Amino acid sequence: MAEELKERPQEPDTGASLEWEDPDLLPVEEIREFFNTLAKALRAYQLYDRNNPVYHRFLSNLTEAFEGIWEDRDELILSIEEDRITWFGEEVYKNSNRSDSLAFLLFRDGVRDIKFLRGLESEELEPFLEVLHRARHAQGDADDLVTLLWDRDFRHFEYEVVDLLAEGIPLPEITPTEDSDFRGILDSEGMFGEEDEEEDADAPPPSVRTQDFNPTLYALDPSERQQLTEMIREEHDRPLRRDVLYALFDRLEEAGRPDRQAEIAEILRSLLPSFLSRGRIPSAALILDELGKVQERDLLSPDAQEVIRALLDDLAQPEVVSELVKALEDGTITSDPRELSLLLRHLRPTALAYLLAAVETTPHPTIRRILQDAIQVIAAGAPERVMRLLGHEDDRVVSGAVRLVGMLGLPQGSAALARLLDEGPPRVQRAVVEVAGDIPSSALAGALERALDHVDRDLRIGAARALGRARYAPAAEVLQAILSSRDFREVDISEKVAFFESYARLAGERGITFLDRRLNGKGLLGFKEPPDIRAAAAQGLGVVGTDAAFDALERARDAQDPVVRSAVNRAYRGGDLE
Repeated sequence: MAEELKERPQEPDTGASLEWEDPDLLPVEEIREFFNTLAKALRAYQLYDRNNPVYHRFLSNLTEAFEGIWEDRDELILSIEEDRITWFGEEVYKNSNRSDSLAFLLFRDGVRDIKFLRGLESEELEPFLEVLHRARHAQGDADDLVTLLWDRDFRHFEYEVVDLLAEGIPLPEITPTEDSDFRGILDSEGMFGEEDEEEDADAPPPSVRTQDFNPTLYALDPSERQQLTEMIREEHDRPLRRDVLYALFDRLEEAGRPDRQAEIAEILRSLLPSFLSRGRIPSAALILDELGKVQERDLLSPDAQEVIRALLDDLAQPEVVSELVKALEDGTITSDPRELSLLLRHLRPTALAYLLAAVETTPHPTIRRILQDAIQVIAAGAPERVMRLLGHEDDRVVSGAVRLVGMLGLPQGSAALARLLDEGPPRVQRAVVEVAGDIPSSALAGALERALDHVDRDLRIGAARALGRARYAPAAEVLQAILSSRDFREVDISEKVAFFESYARLAGERGITFLDRRLNGKGLLGFKEPPDIRAAAAQGLGVVGTDAAFDALERARDAQDPVVRSAVNRAYRGGDLE
């Protein structure tokens, strides 16, 4: 059995300790670091299997901490208080959280002083951690810490225990009395009847009373019970899976252990598809996010890097992406849109083609928006991949790539877009006119001019509007020629408005005369233009918006035709003609 200390311990009288009579010279930080290492080793004993390399690393760290202490002394004597541990009166450990406090674990069961002796780290370290672990998690009638220590009978760890019931209660001092014979003792105990009891009625109460012995020395007050309830609830709700993943990444970031890094990388490679198949999107997203951070810091060994690359390549495979999107569409996987976006944006650029095809085909607006956000993030880091996708065999992928070129503003893609507008399939051509106005390029503008007389009405309208957004002034003459043609009179009002407004943006004040003639002018026989032409011209004048343009509108303010009159009023207000 471990020897119990009988007196308050003192440091051994060694040459090193003589210098410590000055508190400022005490190596307090070294002892504090020792207790930090001890606390970590105790947590590792709780979390990891005895064969786990992570556990052995913490055990090795604790052994080294002990060996550092034994450089100056052969024993370490400390005093235990409820929430802290002191050494020569200096605080070396403190934790107010009772459930996790080493100090409270010792204090709770009556240990008030402890002594570590040289040799514990080499002969009794794991049994010592086992005792602390069992005492911390003891329930019901399980043995307390003192019983466990007594049972182990450590040779390199000693402790002093107090009686918890009597602790803090003053005991009466024994004073000599003249009446020390047997009769006096019996009289003092009231053994000779009522007369003696009456004589002692006025005697002061004894110093020690039954009620002084509080059997619930550590009973909780209401605030402590509330705090304990909250701690239990917090522990119950604690995301254990996330904490375990963080622990894995903490070990992964430690250099100098390439074998361990490769092992953890393999674990993550098996965990990721498991999380995805079970719909645990937050955990999968966390793995990808943390892997990205680790790779940025260049902390991985070559073998671990190879495993991580294989993991990301696996995730970007077409069958994986298609299965993931399908699971999102049919509701097999449900998650917060932000979490889904965080997951998808970590996919490799090789997944862009499959994501673009999914955007073009999915009927779910929310999923489409999530995919678009992820695609934009991936494409921003791989513009060369986007350019290669412009030549993809799937027109859905090409359409998505065209939109990415416009979204990212890639001028190097203008020549390819011009070619696609001239020769591509209808889906791709419509995508080009959607983004062409945002990419300044004479080659692309020339293709838009050629598309103004395309057989597809929507494409003609899109090309006209794109030229207007691009402010490509040379196209004003082409538009004016189309507006003056006989064939243009046969198109619907929406197309007329689109062409007139684009012409107005490109021609500006130079086009007021032409627009005024279309709104207010008369032909050879005195007839004005048809109402829809006049209405579209009024809209064009409203786009120009100068004083001269408003003067032309004013002359048509009282037009008899309601369509023209309504269009003029709208032009004054800057509205669009339906």
